[in-house]
Amino acid sequence: MRSLRRAPRTIPLLVTFGGVVLAGLSVESWAKQLPDVSIPANRDLLRDPPFDRLTLIDGTILFVDPVSPRPLPDKEELRAAESKESPRFERVGGLLVSKAPELNRDPSDNAIVIRTQEDDPKDYFVKITSIQSADYFDDILLAEALRRAQSNDFDRAFELVLAVRSRDPNWRGLQETADRIIFLEGQHALDRGRVDDGLRLLGQLYERAPETPNLKPLLAKGYAGRIELAIEQGAYALGRRVLNELRILTPDAPEVARMEQRFISRAQRLAEEAERLSGADRVERLADALRVWPSEEEIADRYRESFQLSPVLDVAVIDIPRRPGPFLECPADARIMSLLYRPILSESSDQATRGELPNQLAADLSVGDIGRRLELRIKEGISWNDGSRVINAIDVARTLTDRALPSTIGYDARWADLLSRVRPIDEKTIEIILNRAPLDPAAWLLLPVGPAHAGRDGLVWTPSGPRPIGSGSFTLGPLTRTTSRIDRADRLEEGTPPLARINERRLDSPIDPVAALRRGDVTLLESVPLDRINELETDPEIQIGRYRAPRMHWIALDGRNVLLRNRSLRRGLSFAINRVELLQERVLRAPLNETSIPSDGPFPVGSPADDPEVPPLTHDPILSRMLVRAAKQEMGVDAIELTFAYPAIPTARAVASKLVDAFADAGVSLTAVERPQSDLESELRQGARFDLAYRVAPINDPILEIGPVLCPGYAAPPQADGLGALASTRILQLLLQLEQVQDLPSAREQLLTIDRETRDELPILPLWQLEERFAWRTRLTGPSHEVDELYEGIESWTIEPWFSRDKP
Repeated sequence: MRSLRRAPRTIPLLVTFGGVVLAGLSVESWAKQLPDVSIPANRDLLRDPPFDRLTLIDGTILFVDPVSPRPLPDKEELRAAESKESPRFERVGGLLVSKAPELNRDPSDNAIVIRTQEDDPKDYFVKITSIQSADYFDDILLAEALRRAQSNDFDRAFELVLAVRSRDPNWRGLQETADRIIFLEGQHALDRGRVDDGLRLLGQLYERAPETPNLKPLLAKGYAGRIELAIEQGAYALGRRVLNELRILTPDAPEVARMEQRFISRAQRLAEEAERLSGADRVERLADALRVWPSEEEIADRYRESFQLSPVLDVAVIDIPRRPGPFLECPADARIMSLLYRPILSESSDQATRGELPNQLAADLSVGDIGRRLELRIKEGISWNDGSRVINAIDVARTLTDRALPSTIGYDARWADLLSRVRPIDEKTIEIILNRAPLDPAAWLLLPVGPAHAGRDGLVWTPSGPRPIGSGSFTLGPLTRTTSRIDRADRLEEGTPPLARINERRLDSPIDPVAALRRGDVTLLESVPLDRINELETDPEIQIGRYRAPRMHWIALDGRNVLLRNRSLRRGLSFAINRVELLQERVLRAPLNETSIPSDGPFPVGSPADDPEVPPLTHDPILSRMLVRAAKQEMGVDAIELTFAYPAIPTARAVASKLVDAFADAGVSLTAVERPQSDLESELRQGARFDLAYRVAPINDPILEIGPVLCPGYAAPPQADGLGALASTRILQLLLQLEQVQDLPSAREQLLTIDRETRDELPILPLWQLEERFAWRTRLTGPSHEVDELYEGIESWTIEPWFSRDKP
């Protein structure tokens, strides 16, 4: 028989288990001791064939194919039971071997077959008592896994553990080793500041093995770190939930009392600051204290008392106004303007022109000289809400003349073309001379009025700095990119609304406005995504209302880009849009209904300006590609690359990527850019250049509003070349003709013509019309279920104090 060779050069495993302490925890407490082994340097435990390591009674080390049975029987018991005389075996070094196994060998011989892992492997029939120790491949894998875990190589460690599990899921020490590695990885994550990851791992270990030594103290430390982080970030509700979990886990841990005191101390400090404040400021500071620690009943009582005197309304809105002042630059301005400034006329009606409506400045409007001369008389006794003086003719005259000056913020090119001159007759009377007789003179006076002594930015200098001074029931406070504060005016008079403050917040992703409403973080939600209506309808604490006018959605096109002046390209873009599919699958997430449908033009379906004979816009991807290809040939270009700006609103976000894909399929490359709605709309109305832009607006007065719908910069200063954005000269001709119309029937006929021509000329790409919804919590009383604007009837609104308590 060939003599047995010594094992090749080896490297030692660095993990030993004889009482060694790792990370403060004795490994001896982990079920069993794993081997202190050495393996060949060229071995890959996961790729190479498995092996066992046998140590013979003379110290020889062999690497052999995995032996069987696993584990081997206890050799001491075998040695005591076997006969002293065993002639069938002979000693070779430290090994008792037989040259070959015999088929009829009695199992009581207590021998196994081994195969050496050499260049020339040999099989031997080996007496188990000649084996001093056996290190099994599974144990070697687990030992290596622990070594890797100590070196923070947790991915490799778990690969080794999974290898053992795939070989024998019930192998002794497998689960204990896996738990040990999870403990080490959780501890490593906590030490590196990855608190959430560490708590997740240790929490999983706690669910499976709660009695793991040192696990609870480590969890308590991790939970305390997570609570500290939540407090620093202002996520107090999250911090209290984590504290409650810690209290359940380790009620006697010192971290419980320490973290609870952190919350209480911060809440008390805020409550002390509230004592030095008054009105809505006091209410909000007490509310901040309760957000930190709502269990303080003394603070809660003070909050309720203060709230009754100065109610505060929190509102989630789509966007925030761009700037203070009596300017209508974007939809957010229109939402709050009636709260801040009284208009000359509230509406274009006989009641308004006779001065019978309360929230307007005009006491009377008379029209003469065949509609070219207007005489306007201002109501008596209306003051600016800083109490400085009463509103008079010079304030209205300043507003009207500023709108005709290109250098001012509120400039309107159409009004500048219409106005001849404005002349105050006395303190309460103004004469307005027009270049021509408009169809409805009163419609041009539906605009807010600012003080004549304000600067061009609409702000008045005060000892505390420049601020907007209005005539409405509220004043505009600080503005940020995501918040606006609207305070009740200082003056007290009949009709002052009971609300002391309105806090508007734009809740950007990842904050969900609908979830914020349901939690009670806000009380009023300006716009509810249509696919979330059903979710709110099932909540008994929520009421849902709707806006009377549907919101029209369309894509504006800038004709100043020579590519977009090509009619074939515009038609190709239109055919690329699958309006029905996008509306159903991305916006409504439900079948179409009567109020939310694809549109075929700028006007709501069924309105007097909508021609019912206009066929719907269809989706035809093949024709779309053909038209885009034809457009490229006509213009002599190989590629068309455009930008696509869209507002940060739910509907636009839902379809933007799909529109980009659809246009790409047609052969047009778009770069999509998301913008705050106020920024985007303000720039478009000022005549800024763009390529494609997603826009949304209600159409309340088609005669006055159709121009800005089809051309964003329709009223922009001349230097901006806003009218150049109209991609169709035919549509521009029709719009200019509409401004000259003198009677209502002719104007309506002209609108129908524009609707028909828009279907073919496509100065815009119509998308759909949607019924817009808003929602509020039932603690707010007063909003109507059908309104024209969000704050309609706010003078009668009341609200009950409320703050969020932790669920037991």
